[in-house]
Amino acid sequence: MVWTDIVAVSTAIAALIVAVWVATYARRQAQAAIDQAAGAQRSADAANDQAASAREQAEIASRQLALSEQVHREQQEPYVMVDIQLNRHVKQVFDLVIENVGPSVARNVKIAFDPPLERVRDLDEVQADPIADIYIFTDGIPQIPPRHRLEFFLDVTHERLNSSLPKVYTVTVDAEGPFGRVETLTHKIDLNIYMGGIGRLGVKSVHQGVQELEKIRGEIRATGRSIASAISGVTEMLHTSENDI
Repeated sequence: MVWTDIVAVSTAIAALIVAVWVATYARRQAQAAIDQAAGAQRSADAANDQAASAREQAEIASRQLALSEQVHREQQEPYVMVDIQLNRHVKQVFDLVIENVGPSVARNVKIAFDPPLERVRDLDEVQADPIADIYIFTDGIPQIPPRHRLEFFLDVTHERLNSSLPKVYTVTVDAEGPFGRVETLTHKIDLNIYMGGIGRLGVKSVHQGVQELEKIRGEIRATGRSIASAISGVTEMLHTSENDI
């Protein structure tokens, strides 16, 4: 009976030891599985981060490429400016100026004024050709070479500024360049900047320069004649003195 109890106890202890070992092993296996799962999650997160970073870098590169292409395109496109300016030679005249300041030819140039552009003389019903009906506004300009400037007489400044015509215009310019249609350019022209009697230094023309040179030459000739006359008088006085002696 004693040996039987001993065997039973021993068996129970052995079973307990085995159960503890199995539980410990299972717990270790479970922890290892948890650690592996956590490692896999970290790897997945890292992969996702790398993928997101790669996508972001690709998007940045794409934007940089698009910007570079846009800059290159804009650098090669025509740039047509339309303005109302004081004439460079005649102080009291407004000119309509159209200039391509870009590096390439502008084709099929269309210009629109809002409100429609008018001249002072257009207010006279006798006039048959208002400026809004001239070719450059009705049909456009076939082409404007780079750095080419077109100037059209518009109005006498004081007549324009004292008239009932608008002084502020919105100008829209459409054109085509080497890459096709150029982005529409819209800007304002405000003639109010010339109100209030603002002075302006005029630029002399070649004709005025020639007149000034002729004037200087005449003054030099007059001075030369005066000097010659004075020398002649002195010479005559010397001769008279010698004769008296």
